[in-house]
Amino acid sequence: MNRKKKRALKSADVAHTIGDIIVEFKGEDVRLLDLRGLTDIADWFVIASAQSRRHLRMLGEDLVEQIKRENIGPFNIEGLNSESWVIIDLFDIVVHLFIPERREYFGLEDYWADAPVEIIGNHP
Repeated sequence: MNRKKKRALKSADVAHTIGDIIVEFKGEDVRLLDLRGLTDIADWFVIASAQSRRHLRMLGEDLVEQIKRENIGPFNIEGLNSESWVIIDLFDIVVHLFIPERREYFGLEDYWADAPVEIIGNHP
């Protein structure tokens, strides 16, 4: 198996692991967007909603802690204090956590409508 394929499989596995962690921490409407072949920005977007501004912050903090425990990384995080959108950049994977109004406003799923989507856990 070539190196690029191994990397792609690894990023898919990590994206799914992150999606499962978000569901475990009560994130809602968790979706994995497979961006491979569409852009060089990232291989995957993981997009999820939090139930409230407080839940958003806790979800972001808990996810970062779990990422550290699982040795997934390196990563950068932005927005823990924003109360509307947290971004965790793992380079091949970018995690977007929103309050529902901001998720709808930015419409990442619509912008990347050509990307295959997988829904993780329960969704509305």
